[in-house]
Amino acid sequence: MFDVILVAVDGSPQTSQVVTLASQIAQNGTPAVYVTCCIDEAYALANEQEHPGDILEYPAAAAEQDSATAVVENALRQLAQAGISAQGNLLVGAAGESLVAEAKAKKASVIVIGHRQLSAFGRIVKGSVSAEVIANAPCPVLVEVRGN
Repeated sequence: MFDVILVAVDGSPQTSQVVTLASQIAQNGTPAVYVTCCIDEAYALANEQEHPGDILEYPAAAAEQDSATAVVENALRQLAQAGISAQGNLLVGAAGESLVAEAKAKKASVIVIGHRQLSAFGRIVKGSVSAEVIANAPCPVLVEVRGN
C-alpha cells in the first residue's frame, strides 16, 4: 500500500504509539521506512563542512543531539522487534517545515506523526507541527492521537 513511510518521532510519551502505528502499516509489503527526529537550529552541532574552530563547545546542543539520537535509536529498535527494517536520521530546522521537505526528498507515500494536545496558548506560542505537516505535506499524513 505505502512504499515509503516517513515516521516522525520526538521523544514524547506518544512516540512509542507512533512507531507501533508505523509498524502496523509497514507490515503490508516491503516499504522503505525512515525514522526521523528534528533538532532546532539553535541546538544543532557543526557538520562536516564546518571546521572545529567555527563553533564553541555547546553542552546544550550536545545534549539535544544525544537525546534526539536516542529517540531515533529506540524507534529503530522497536521497529526491528516488529520485524521492520528502517533507517534513521536527524533533521535540523523547524520541525514542520523540515518534515515536509524530508517527505518530498524521500518521495514519501505517507507520513506517520503524533499529535500533542496543546493549550490554545501553546498553539499560539509553539504552533502545531502536525497541523503544519498536514497543511503542506506532499502525501497523506497519518496522525496518531492516542496516548497524549
